[in-house]
Amino acid sequence: MLRGLRLPMARPLLARMGLNTIHTTAIVRAQTIVPRPPPSERVKPASPAYFTTKPSYIDTLLMLDQLTREIKRELEQSYILQANSKPPPLPQGPTNIWVSREILRSRLGINLRASQFRSIISRLTLLLRYRALVIANFTGENASMFSERSTTQQKQLAQKMEEVFATFMSSHGKAQDAQKKSDVPPKTSTRGYIDEQGRAYARGRRKESSARIWLVPAKNPDLEIGEVLVNGSPLNQYFTRAVHREQVVWPLKLAGVLGHFNIFALTRSGGQTGQAGAVAHGIANALVAQLASANGAEAQSTYERVKLLLSKDGILNRDPRMVERKKPGLAKARKAFTWVKR
Repeated sequence: MLRGLRLPMARPLLARMGLNTIHTTAIVRAQTIVPRPPPSERVKPASPAYFTTKPSYIDTLLMLDQLTREIKRELEQSYILQANSKPPPLPQGPTNIWVSREILRSRLGINLRASQFRSIISRLTLLLRYRALVIANFTGENASMFSERSTTQQKQLAQKMEEVFATFMSSHGKAQDAQKKSDVPPKTSTRGYIDEQGRAYARGRRKESSARIWLVPAKNPDLEIGEVLVNGSPLNQYFTRAVHREQVVWPLKLAGVLGHFNIFALTRSGGQTGQAGAVAHGIANALVAQLASANGAEAQSTYERVKLLLSKDGILNRDPRMVERKKPGLAKARKAFTWVKR
């Protein structure tokens, strides 16, 4: 009925009827507009990584990175670590303490690739480097007392770190961790231990070579006549080069106990350089195990001094350097053929 009232020719009629064009337009719009329902409440994703392919995997990486940054920042602000310093070394003991790829895949609920599993393990290993400092300074007697807020924050970081380790550690890793906390050194051949016959035993590795070392105190250490046998032969007969013999006895010289022990070594694989490095690596760890078994305050101080010297020298850890592989198109690993223009 009111459809034609908006035309210009109908304006006189509207004037006689006492109506206004603006009011009529409002009436027409009110009749044509359909009321809309109120908008529903916006649902936000629970995680920032909701729209990624694997949100649980991304959340795990972000959580580990954030916790590592917070712990490092707190250690630097407490003047325990220098600013922008390298992470502390890994603690001694087995490093394969994390859950397997299948268990982690079931916990995250995704199909975890090998590269993604390595990314999580590498972040957990980096966090493990700061664990000793966090336990010694944030939860022990040496906890910093700058303010109540700082102390509370440090304890919360330490508790959160332990919860993360409890989540991602395997049952074997938890057992090793409990054994380490009880001040009982783990019986591993890599770090050395005292066997049933009272001999210090350790294994050493270098390149493709491996060595087994038995270390026994000499009957009369004052005479310094300790002997070193490698595969049943004296040291000077098995290693004909002086540089290899010096490498073998270097841990004993560094500790100042050259000639105080009789050493029996069995080595195999690799060449002379690799075998000499493997024997030296095993001797260093066997020496630390032998000194750790001694009783008394003087023996304990000697053990700590020798272990610190060998640790700073790096002989307690395996040398990770390996032979670089040959590349296709090159004569050797890096040597190239003579380039000819034509």
